[in-house]
Amino acid sequence: MSYFKKSEQLFLQLEDQKNIEEAYRLCVARAKRWHKLGSLPDKEWAYVWYIHAFYQWFFLHDIPSTRRIIYEKNKERNFQFVDKSWTLYSRTLVEDGSYQEAIEWCTKGVDKASKTVDTEVYLGLLTNLMNAKVKLNAPIEEVMEIGERLRKASLNHPKKMYYLYVFTNLGEYYLRAKEYSKAREYLAQGVRVRLKYHLDNLEADNMLASCFQKQGDFQASTQLYHRLIKQIESSPLLAYEKGKYYLHQADNFRQQNELPKAEVYILKAARALGYHSSVKLFEGKKSELLYWFDYRIRVSLEKKNLAKVQYFQLQTDSLIDLMRKEHTEINSKLFWRENTHHFYEKAIEVSFQLKDLEKAFYFIEKSRAILLLDALSDLEANNQLPYEVKIRKQRIQLEIEVLKQQLSGTAANSKNFQQITLKLLAAKDQYNNLIDSTEKTNPTYQKLKYNHHYISLKELQTKLKAQNQSFLEYFVGNEAVYAVSVTSDFVHLKKISLHSYLNTVNLYQKLLLEVQTSTTKKQFIQLKKVSYALYKHLFEPFHLPKGRVIVSHDNYFVSMASLLPDWRISDFLVKDYSFSYAYSANVYFKNTNRVSIGRTKLLGIAPVNFDERLNVAKLYNSDHTLENIQKKHFNGNLLTYHHATKANFKKEVADYDIIQLFTHGKADSLGSVIYFQDSVFNLNELQILPQLQANLVVLSACQTNIGKNATGEGIMSFARGFANLDVPSTVSTLWSVDNNTTYQITELFYQYLSDGYEKDIALQKAQIDFLRKPLSAKLPYYWSGIVLIGDSGKVVLFSKKWQYSVLIFGFVLFSIFGFWAYKKLF
Repeated sequence: MSYFKKSEQLFLQLEDQKNIEEAYRLCVARAKRWHKLGSLPDKEWAYVWYIHAFYQWFFLHDIPSTRRIIYEKNKERNFQFVDKSWTLYSRTLVEDGSYQEAIEWCTKGVDKASKTVDTEVYLGLLTNLMNAKVKLNAPIEEVMEIGERLRKASLNHPKKMYYLYVFTNLGEYYLRAKEYSKAREYLAQGVRVRLKYHLDNLEADNMLASCFQKQGDFQASTQLYHRLIKQIESSPLLAYEKGKYYLHQADNFRQQNELPKAEVYILKAARALGYHSSVKLFEGKKSELLYWFDYRIRVSLEKKNLAKVQYFQLQTDSLIDLMRKEHTEINSKLFWRENTHHFYEKAIEVSFQLKDLEKAFYFIEKSRAILLLDALSDLEANNQLPYEVKIRKQRIQLEIEVLKQQLSGTAANSKNFQQITLKLLAAKDQYNNLIDSTEKTNPTYQKLKYNHHYISLKELQTKLKAQNQSFLEYFVGNEAVYAVSVTSDFVHLKKISLHSYLNTVNLYQKLLLEVQTSTTKKQFIQLKKVSYALYKHLFEPFHLPKGRVIVSHDNYFVSMASLLPDWRISDFLVKDYSFSYAYSANVYFKNTNRVSIGRTKLLGIAPVNFDERLNVAKLYNSDHTLENIQKKHFNGNLLTYHHATKANFKKEVADYDIIQLFTHGKADSLGSVIYFQDSVFNLNELQILPQLQANLVVLSACQTNIGKNATGEGIMSFARGFANLDVPSTVSTLWSVDNNTTYQITELFYQYLSDGYEKDIALQKAQIDFLRKPLSAKLPYYWSGIVLIGDSGKVVLFSKKWQYSVLIFGFVLFSIFGFWAYKKLF
């Protein structure tokens, strides 16, 4: 132990002499030798590995190595001893964009540190927790609550850096919210704290300069950054932060059209970050490198060098893939999907200008439903796991989802909330450890999980030709709408006015719901004219051949079947086209091997009457419709009236090929639910269902394709939820549908499926038949809100007549064979 003490004394001596790098290098060189001394007490053990990790982070800017050292060494002691390494680890999570992971790590650490009364670690974790909340755009109440805890705990602490962080974090919050006056107020307070206590941290000054920049005062911002850069370059303690200061200064010069100066600072930033030419070899802060690419692309765009821009856009796309792979929490993933959407818009625009159809299609696809693709790949990779590992993984996932549900129904300021939170974080640790060890020991699992193949235009055209289909995909950006159409013979890329698109789509959606039975002739004519205008925007320019069309929408879901090629004639597009919808081409063609022919076991659910506490209307005739469908086409199980409970649904759902629900549904800002006889089933509860065998789910309920929109991922609806469980096809609804219409179209849909038609054609024929019926409501509101999402291939349903015929034929054959055998014997 004296050897350790001497080393510690030498380190502190070198640190006092400002020979910081030499001090850390010394400790790193001796770390392994210290480790060989045997089982060091917690304090000394933690000190050694904190120094080692700090060196990797501060001097080498090697984030992955820093995280690996801290994680692995803490794992040795079951994460029980909370020290400075926890603060450093959570900081690297924030710097690398893993914000939700940082929040969870800090939450665990704060709980442990407060019990061990380690004030400095406690303050560091609170600081990182507050910053991660700011980065993740958490509600201001949450940010303020943590800020107040940090302020109180830091007031009497000798290191006033933590007190400064209260103001820098609040300043950053309001800067991100574009409330510049509040941001400058907090940042100015931060600068005053820095000056009063002679602190080295320049973050408040940095954000103040950024505030000037965002308000358009580039001269003031340039002058302030010039002074800050001089300070940073002369201070070894601040040198590791140079990259972001150079980037801001580069953008100042770009905004002032001084491109040569901007280029100089862009190159300086690259060197400071440690980026040379390859994303795969980069070991620094990926979130900062992402911003570097953003600034690099902006400068190259100003120079009109589109080929160079596209090269950097492909590098950026690779970086985004790496970040997504490293993030384990959905909130972090969704944050970066939201914050990289603008990048994909620029990439599509550049490809459009270069007339590069392959790259334009690639970038549109990479902007869409990638997290859903990840989920499907994970399910596919699960097949490579040993049975016991698969079961353990499912058990932990179930525990996590149950705890999440408990948490959502618990008051945030209660003691129980904290207890459930810590249980949830412990379960997530278990899950992450299991995945980590599985990936190391099972390379096939890892390969299937992460190595995506993204479909090319040529591959897509081959698949479309085989299925006699066309493909139409939209990207809605902040400046324009792009659409690509693909058939076996041609590819078209179009740019559509965003303003015109949004106005027409929003007006159409509004009129569609307003113009129902009690409508004037004038209103109906207006609806038809807007429908025609939308047809001219979205469909006509692509000259798609009549027949089967796969449509992939973005943010706004339009029922294409309801559009009018001529507003004077009420012949909707459904007359000539059968539509199915896809989250993306990659998702659509990812996994259709589960679609079986002939296996038709049905689980049908129709509560009819609902518990009065649910306050929803009775669904007359839904049980009769369900019985008719079963009688004609299926074997299986019907749950009606008091049998149609949530518990029975969860118990039965895994064993059926087709699931049919006739019930109520609702979607709003709080989430999406469907109703069973006794209670509601929340969208999040889908995650705790067992693995489904269903090839088709028909959700004959209101608003089952409505939910919260996640930019780049689509609508988080029940249809999307079932897709996430690897159900290839769903039929769902876009608005509050008319019950009788739904019953009629659903029966017709199953009839055409049993006749051998593909699902999209079966739905088209069902809707056309409905429109032909006398006295049926012809307005699009009634029939066009029922849509097919996902695989549109056949599901052959043998009618009961055919089943009886097969049985009779089999009986006759058996009788003949029996008679022949009898004669042979005797």
